[in-house]
Amino acid sequence: MAIVHISAPAGILSQDFEVGASPAPVDVSAVPRLSTCEAFESPSGDVSTGTWEASPGSFRRAIMDSEFSHFLAGRATFVTDEGQSFEFRAGDAAYFPPFSRGLWTIHETLRKTYCIWK
Repeated sequence: MAIVHISAPAGILSQDFEVGASPAPVDVSAVPRLSTCEAFESPSGDVSTGTWEASPGSFRRAIMDSEFSHFLAGRATFVTDEGQSFEFRAGDAAYFPPFSRGLWTIHETLRKTYCIWK
């Protein structure tokens, strides 16, 4: 496997992202636009990496695999189903263990690089 270099992910143009399916609405909050610019997916589908963006709104976390993220822009809150709250801003990083469930609230368009693995 070759090295995957995601060059200047903060500068990727919005039109270069692939828009994903809209998440289910959460109460009366806006439904965010979720989009991805994938850099790599292993042939088995066990590992993927790229850049992800979400516009303001709220949605439940859909990825149930392990994930490491580095936040490049924006601001968001993630509240786990157990009630633990995390504030994420540009420059922050996070590891989400498998089956991390909770609610995202995107306050300012959020952009992150990610690595997801099974």
